[in-house]
Amino acid sequence: MRRPRSPLLPIGCGAARAASWLALALVGSLLSREASSEEGPDLDWIDRDALAAGEVLVHAEHAERPLTALIKIAAEIDAPATAIWDVLKACELSPQYVPTVVSCRSLEKLDDGRAELFLQVVKPAFFMPTFEHVFRLDYEPYRRIDVHRVSGPIAYMEGSWWLLPQQSGKVLLIHQLEVDPGMPVPRFFVRATLKRDLPKLVQAVRERAEAQR
Repeated sequence: MRRPRSPLLPIGCGAARAASWLALALVGSLLSREASSEEGPDLDWIDRDALAAGEVLVHAEHAERPLTALIKIAAEIDAPATAIWDVLKACELSPQYVPTVVSCRSLEKLDDGRAELFLQVVKPAFFMPTFEHVFRLDYEPYRRIDVHRVSGPIAYMEGSWWLLPQQSGKVLLIHQLEVDPGMPVPRFFVRATLKRDLPKLVQAVRERAEAQR
């Protein structure tokens, strides 16, 4: 599915608030089939020593699509892929560990259970209104989940999660996200905000998956 496109203006106080709004909303989401099902994620940017030390790695790039930020996240998780998978799919539990998420529920299962639509309600900050958005998960158990924007205020959001077994017995979790906020926010500011906030989501996924061992 191809998704909508959108605009950009100079940064100011309003733009800074908008970028924060965007990042908070995205942290509540589990986020193009940029690669085909047979292809894996780019691993060249990963510092293996830092990964082995337990760090959550984050890397920002310029996306090919105009006005779109590209973020990559990586972390090793000492838990079975099935446990990580269950956490990634459990959108209804996200309000327990993501303060900006009010609720999240499944709307419909598609393609004989290989995909699912979710409705999420987000409260970005006390001074900003609540909004809702719909996203789609496409499942390739227990290896990959693709996430697609369906509707809502964000103009473009496409991403993937990869679960890659390692020789150590751990699972390398990779998350790649491309986003266009569809509001007057410079791309560099969006990248900086996501680099700060998305690792918190991955850390929460790791803690919950490892707690299920």
